Amino acid sequence: MPYLIGIDIGTSSTKSVLMDEAGVVLAVAQQETGISTPRPGWAEQDPETWWRATCGTLKKVLSASRVDPKTIAGVGLSGQMHGTVLLGKDHRVLRPAILWADGRSAEQCRRIYERVGPEQLARWTANPVAPGFMAASLLWLKEHEPEIFEKTAVALLPKDYVRWRLTESLASDVSDAAGTLLFDVAHRRWSEELLRALDLPDGLFPKVLESSQIAGTVGRKASEQTGLSVGTPVVAGAGDQAAAAVGNGIIKPGTMLSTIGTGGQLFAPLSGPVYDPKLRTHTFCHAVPDRWFMMGAILSAGLSLRWFRDRIAGKSYEQLSGEAARVPPGSEGLIFLPYLIGERTPYMDPKARGVFFGLGLHHTLGHLVRAIMEGVAFALRDALLIFREFGVRTDRIVVSGGGARSPVWRQIQADVFRSEVARVHGEERAGIGAAMLAGIGTGVFESFEDACRKAVRTEACTPPIAANVERYDRLYDVFHGLYPKLKDDFVRLDA
Repeated sequence: MPYLIGIDIGTSSTKSVLMDEAGVVLAVAQQETGISTPRPGWAEQDPETWWRATCGTLKKVLSASRVDPKTIAGVGLSGQMHGTVLLGKDHRVLRPAILWADGRSAEQCRRIYERVGPEQLARWTANPVAPGFMAASLLWLKEHEPEIFEKTAVALLPKDYVRWRLTESLASDVSDAAGTLLFDVAHRRWSEELLRALDLPDGLFPKVLESSQIAGTVGRKASEQTGLSVGTPVVAGAGDQAAAAVGNGIIKPGTMLSTIGTGGQLFAPLSGPVYDPKLRTHTFCHAVPDRWFMMGAILSAGLSLRWFRDRIAGKSYEQLSGEAARVPPGSEGLIFLPYLIGERTPYMDPKARGVFFGLGLHHTLGHLVRAIMEGVAFALRDALLIFREFGVRTDRIVVSGGGARSPVWRQIQADVFRSEVARVHGEERAGIGAAMLAGIGTGVFESFEDACRKAVRTEACTPPIAANVERYDRLYDVFHGLYPKLKDDFVRLDA
C-alpha cells in the first residue's frame, strides 16, 4: 500500500502528517519553532529550525506508524506565506528569515505605491503590498543590509527552503509565489515588469511549478537526516492557505473556507483571476491548476480570544466558550472591533486598534467573550460582502481552525454569514492538503476530486437560526460604521 506525507511549516510549529491511499491519517507529529524579535515590530526565524523540526517530526511519524519508508509514494509541503529566506552562491543561509509578521518594511511599502501606483500594482499582482511580504522585505534588505543583499543568489519562501534541503532542487509553487507581491498572478509567472520597476534582478527567484508537480526527489543526505528513502518524490506543495483549502475540499467556485486561527481568513476559489481594484482583499493562485482564489485576511481572530484568555480571563478556551454560550446573541449591545495589531481586509490599516463598544454595568465575562467571537465573525463578513461585489458565489461554507472547535463560534459564523457552515473531520488540514497534493502529483489519487472524495469527510453542519440572523444584521450595521468614525482617532492615538 502506498503512503503519503504532508509537511506543514508553520510560524509557531512544524507538523508532519502520514496518510494512506484511502485518505486515513495514521500519524501526526509536531515540533514547536520559536520566533525571534531582535527589535520591536520585527519577526524572524532561523531556517535551520524548520529543517530540524522537519527531520524530527518525519522520524516520529515513521516510527509511530511503523510504515516502511520505501512505501512512501510522495511528500508534499505547506508553509507559512510571504517570508524571505536568502541563500548565497554556496546555497547557505545568509541571515535569519524575515517573516510575514515583520513590520519593519512599512516605509518600503509606501515607496512601492509611490513608484508603481496602486492601479498598476493591482494589474500586475492583483494584491496590496504589506510589510512582511517578500517584495517589501527585499527592498528593506537592499537598503539596510546591502552587503547581505549583494551576496544573495536566490530568495526562497519558507517551505521552499525545506524542500531545497530535502531535494537540493530550487523551486517554488504558484500559490506561495503569488504571496510575494512579485508575481503576475493572472499569468502564473514572476512579474518581469514589477521586478524592473523595483530594480530587483529576475535571477534572484527560482522556477515556479504548479503545486502538485514533482519538484525533486529526496537526496542521500536528507534521507539520513529524515528517515525517508532516497529518491522519494517531493511535489512543489502550496502556501498554507491554499494547502488548507485543498485539505478541506475547497477546490471549486461556489465553496468557501472560513478559518479562525491566530488570524482569520475567508477563502473563495475562482475560475479566473478576479481582483479588487481597491486592494481591500487578496487574489492568489490556487493549488489547483487554472484556478485562483480571493481571500480576505484579518490579523487578530483567534489571537483576540487568546489575548483575552491570557491577559484577563485566566480560563481555558472550553470554559470561555461555555461562558459565551450562556449569553444571548448580540451580547446585549456589546460590540468588539478585533483590531488589536491593526487590520488588513478591508482597511489595510496598521494603526487600527481593538475596541469594546457599548459596555454597560450588566455585562459579564461571558458577554465579553461572546462579543469577541461575534466581532471576529463580523470582520470576516466585511470580506464576504466584498466577495459578493465581484459575483463570488457562496453555496457552501466550511469552517476550520481553532474557532471551528467551538460550537458557539460555529453557530455565530452560520448566523453572521447567513449560511449553513460545515466542519471537516480531523485536524491539521494544511498538512493533509500537502499530502493530498503529493498523492495527486504521484498518481496515488487520480485527480483533485478523487483526493477530496477519499480524504475529506464532513463531520458536522450548523444551520443559521433565523432570529439570530436578523439580530446580527442590525448589529453588523453598527459594527461596520464604527471604523470610519474612529479612523482619525486611531491615528491621533498612535501619535
